[in-house]
Parts: sequence; C-alpha cells; structure tokens
Amino acid sequence: MRYYVMEPAGGTVLLPTAPKGEDTDVVLASDLSRFSGIDYDARSELISERLKLLIEQFMPEYDFEPIVYYDRTKDEQMVFWWFSPALYTDYQATFRNDGAVLHIDFSHNHAPIVFTAQSPRGIRSIVVRMAVVESALRRSILGLKFTKVNKC
Repeated sequence: MRYYVMEPAGGTVLLPTAPKGEDTDVVLASDLSRFSGIDYDARSELISERLKLLIEQFMPEYDFEPIVYYDRTKDEQMVFWWFSPALYTDYQATFRNDGAVLHIDFSHNHAPIVFTAQSPRGIRSIVVRMAVVESALRRSILGLKFTKVNKC
C-alpha cells in the first residue's frame, strides 16, 4: 500500500487559535474570507468542513470537535474541526530534516488508513493511504500537498 504525508501547501500557519489558558470552541476573528482557501492547518490541527466530510468516509468512528471562528462586526461564522488521528507506532521510519516522515517500513500489513507518526524530535505527521489522496484530489480540496512516503 502506498502512503503519503498530508501537509499544508502554503507551509504557514493561517488560523488563529484561542488565547492561551482559554478552553473555548469559539475564536473571535475578523475578515473570515481570508480563511476560505484553507482546508488544513497542521499547527493548530484544524481541518475544513470539506476535508472533514472526506475523512469521515475513511474514519467513520472518529470524534471530530468543532472550532467556530466568529466575526462580530459582520455577524459571520466559519467552522473548522479539530483533527489529530491516533498515534501509530508499529513501524520503522526515517524522517526529513523538518521532522516529517520520509521512509517507512510497517511491521505488518494492517496499518490504519489515516494515522499520526511522530519523529524522535516530537514532530507529528498525518500519514494517509493513497485512497485518501485520490479522494482529496477528485474533490479539489485546497491548501494540501501530499508527499509520498517511500518504503524502506
């Protein structure tokens, strides 16, 4: 099976998070139109509604948690979903300089369709099977790039 690391295409953090110490599902923001092209933000672990609907097909039991961005001045809101798939550890891997998975060798052939791999430096990568990549590309989901993970 072929796997890919799911990464934000821009590489920059665009979505603000709630202020430290505040446990909230609503984040006040202005000009929500700047978030319209974002489907995945790795740092805040948020995905768009479109990407959530796609991933639900492969992970129907996953419990997504909503984060609402609210613009008081325009009385508009936009919903993103917190997404951090389970950490999977039954593999041997090498990692790129930035901590993302480069090569992977599974101990058996029953690896999950979507999982998180963590480098020794603590950098987390979301790894997905080819079926997820194909589905994302067919739906023209924006702001994502998929980097092939080579087998060791």
